[in-house]
Amino acid sequence: MSLLPANGVRRDFSPWAGSVPMILLLGTSYKTADIGFRERFAKEVEGIQGVASAGGLREYSVLQTCNRVELYASVSGEGSVDSTVRALGYRSPEGFYVKQGLDAISHLFGVATGLDSVALGEGQILRQVRAAGINARASGNAKSVLAPLFDAAYTSALRVRRRYALAADAQSLSEVALGFALERLKREPSNVLVAGTGETARLAALRMKDARIHLLTSRRGGGRLIPNSVRVTRKSLRSVIAKCELVICATRRPSYVLSTKDVPDTGRRVVLDLGFPRNVDPAVKSLPSVELLDLDDVASMAGRSNDGLRLALQKAVDAEAVRFNAWLTATKLNPALATIYKWAEEVRANEASSALRRLPKLSERERKVVEVMSRRIVSRLMAPHAEFVKGDSSPEAQQKKLRLLEEIFPLDVAN
Repeated sequence: MSLLPANGVRRDFSPWAGSVPMILLLGTSYKTADIGFRERFAKEVEGIQGVASAGGLREYSVLQTCNRVELYASVSGEGSVDSTVRALGYRSPEGFYVKQGLDAISHLFGVATGLDSVALGEGQILRQVRAAGINARASGNAKSVLAPLFDAAYTSALRVRRRYALAADAQSLSEVALGFALERLKREPSNVLVAGTGETARLAALRMKDARIHLLTSRRGGGRLIPNSVRVTRKSLRSVIAKCELVICATRRPSYVLSTKDVPDTGRRVVLDLGFPRNVDPAVKSLPSVELLDLDDVASMAGRSNDGLRLALQKAVDAEAVRFNAWLTATKLNPALATIYKWAEEVRANEASSALRRLPKLSERERKVVEVMSRRIVSRLMAPHAEFVKGDSSPEAQQKKLRLLEEIFPLDVAN
């Protein structure tokens, strides 16, 4: 089996020889596959821990958003894209994109900046990239390669966003999708059903101030309601939808929230499904009076505007990626930083273990909280040192800084 990139040109995906590990990206997004394919891949990567050894993955992290599922890995000399794809249960590379080395780094940096989003510069993706890195580190799956990679993706995206003032102007996917839904409806709705709470519910209330918002949530009693809203139950769901011109679903439920039996085929209405996996049974599209829009529909309607800004952002992202790649190569050829990370992890593990022995009554969940907290503290304390070395892309300057860190930290203890 061979993997071909979008341009159809065959590339060699065998890992680098030598001591520098290869960063590998295997992903799928709204640009390469439909939402059903992405949902299936999202389920497959849930079992990535069992695939890691078969695919030769030394470190790995999964980035999952509404429109993409991506597996980042540090691959050993024995690993390959082919073995990873086969281990995940796929015979064909169709629907995937594969990137390695600098290309993979640049892609992640671009994702964090919002270059790959339906809404250019989307702000939520930055938080999702940050969370993916933290989760992989906390679980022990991101170490000396992927931990600094995700840290760098976050900090570089912040720099690029500040430079081009993206934080102030960026629309969220929810805002873009809601705009399309209202265009299709062709009128301001008087009643809106929102399945789920959070940003989407607040956005609906803000955007449609004169509408009555009906909230279908899993929360029972208590909790603050958004302005001009009322809670509804599953029992009254069909009768409530009957008077709603717009229905918005944005939950994290793994199963459908709405099916054809919940949506009356009476009167014109638009159903906006922002869930991943999908919240609305696709069979709802068969109802003549209902227009169902899912994430793929939103992506297809989003125009490719701001080409000048997009090119400028890509150039800035590529420069950040080159800088990080030079740092990664320098630090992997010089073991100083990796040794410091190892020393910090040994200190953390010993101190956490000592603390937990003095707290024997903690539950398993509470012990896990302590463990994760200790990993996050180490991660935040070590990040400035990695950033210090990356401050100059010159190999000579990086080696000088690495020698300085060797003098500061007790590397003989780590060894």
